[in-house]
Amino acid sequence: MFSRWPKALTTEEKEYFGLDETAEAVAQAKYDLVSLGRNLRRELKLDPAKKLRFVLKPSAPMPDAEIEVLKLLLNAEVVEVVASTWTPEKGTPSASNALGDLFLPTTGLIDFGAERVRLEKELEKIRSEIEKVQVKLSNPAFAAKVPAKVLEEHQQRLLEWQAKEKQTQAALENLPA
Repeated sequence: MFSRWPKALTTEEKEYFGLDETAEAVAQAKYDLVSLGRNLRRELKLDPAKKLRFVLKPSAPMPDAEIEVLKLLLNAEVVEVVASTWTPEKGTPSASNALGDLFLPTTGLIDFGAERVRLEKELEKIRSEIEKVQVKLSNPAFAAKVPAKVLEEHQQRLLEWQAKEKQTQAALENLPA
C-alpha cells in the first residue's frame, strides 16, 4: 500500500533485458489471441470456469512455456498444437491473429439443434433492426431534420448491424447438419 508507483523501464533497462518493439508486439499478439479465445467461449455461451480443449495451429514454432501460458490464460484443459496441414471439423469456431489460428472444438459441448434455433432467432432480430435503420435513413424528412452527427450515427449503426448479420449468418452456415 505504501509502495512507490511503478515507472516505465528506461532505455538502458530495456536493452539489458533484451526488450524491443518485437517483444512488445509478441506480447500484444499473445494478449489478443487469449481475448479471441475467450470471445469464442463467450459467443457459444460456454461456462468460463469450465476447462475446455483448444487447438492451436501456430504460424511459427512456439516454445512449450508459451503454450502453457496460453493454457492458463484461456483456462484450458489442454492447448493442443497441430501442424499447418491440420483441418478442423466443419462448424469448429476459430479465431486468427499473428500467432496463428485458435480453434475451439465443440463436439459434446453444445446442442447444435438448439444453437441453430438460437442463431436463427438472433438473425431475425438483427434483420429487424437493419430494416428499422434503413427505413429511417431512406426517409427524406428524417435525413433533412436531424443533425449530421445523428445521421452519421444511424449510418454507422446500419454498418454494425450488417456486419453482425454476416457474422451470425456465417456461424449458422458453419453448424454441422
